Amino acid sequence: MRLIALLSAFLMLAFPALAEERIALVIGNSGYERIGVLPNAANDAVLISDSLRATGFEVTALTDLTEDAMGEALDAFTRAAMTADVAAVYFAGHGIQYERVNYLMPVDARLNSAAAIAREGIALDQIMDALTPVPVSLIFLDACRNNPFAEQLMAEARAEGRTANVTRGLAVVQAQGDQLVAFATLPDTVASDGTQGNSPFARALARHIPTPGIEVSVMMKRVTKDVVSETGGDQRPQQLSQMQREFYFTGKATPAPRNKLDPILSVYPGRVSVDDEVAMIADLPPSCTPFFFALAPSGRFTPIPRRFFRTVALASGQTRYEISPGSRYGLKVLPEDEKGTNHIGYLCEPPVGTPEDILKALLRAAVDAARAGEEDGSVAAGGVETGFQVRPFKID
Repeated sequence: MRLIALLSAFLMLAFPALAEERIALVIGNSGYERIGVLPNAANDAVLISDSLRATGFEVTALTDLTEDAMGEALDAFTRAAMTADVAAVYFAGHGIQYERVNYLMPVDARLNSAAAIAREGIALDQIMDALTPVPVSLIFLDACRNNPFAEQLMAEARAEGRTANVTRGLAVVQAQGDQLVAFATLPDTVASDGTQGNSPFARALARHIPTPGIEVSVMMKRVTKDVVSETGGDQRPQQLSQMQREFYFTGKATPAPRNKLDPILSVYPGRVSVDDEVAMIADLPPSCTPFFFALAPSGRFTPIPRRFFRTVALASGQTRYEISPGSRYGLKVLPEDEKGTNHIGYLCEPPVGTPEDILKALLRAAVDAARAGEEDGSVAAGGVETGFQVRPFKID
């Protein structure tokens, strides 16, 4: 009896949410029939399945799914998820966006035209909507790999002088409820399949999932750091979430009280050339009225008026400020723009009535901090303190 009691105590320490029903669907599509093998996707599915099982998930792991098989697997999983406390989906393979909607591609996809994407692919929005009622849902997409489908459709459209409405990488989504969606790389960019048997994203994710006492949003920051380091900054994962709850794969630390919504800033792609467009998304709490700016390698400072941004009120109470490719006001790279590491960011405007000299001092302090490599922080001048964020991108 004592052995049973000790075992129970150990399990409660290892999996504090063991009373939770945790289920996961892991898909690795490698054997694409039309465009050849994507070498590491199936390996990634095995790696992530093992990590999830080690943290108390009941995992369904599947590889090389056709359109019918993929639909059936997702239908069965979403039905099972209705009684689960936590549902996780991991997909490794090809994904494609068409008219700003993301689709995950089965191995038998033909895609003879752009119109076939919605017919032959699985819409990410449908998966997200199906999992919204689950208390906690986690979706990990290692599906932004260099995609011959997209390249071919874009090339055909250019040759015919028309727009394909197909873009490299995946489009931004808006998570609902207690849902986290994590991309292997930033929107509209491609991720690496990897050269060591697994993708950089899968390796980093599997490395950090078992870490005790780390909340999932913090875990994703560590994943991002590892992937950025491994890829030399060419790939930066992104998490999109409106989660109110905290979720721990293993163990649970006592959370510090939260009295504000954390700001989130993304600038992508990480590398651009002349005529490319830079996109930016900032999800900011009501307490921050942003003053946006661009910062060149020489230190040249350029304000970006807020009217250039599309704004969306989010369910969390935050406001999303967004400039994306093809928008009315684009951030297009011009021949005269400085080559090298540039930055885009914002400073939260100080209270109305703050003297102009203090405003200038705050901006100078934010610029100096950004040039010193600080991406998130606060600056102070004349007794006034305010927050800022910047993100780098490189012009070749």
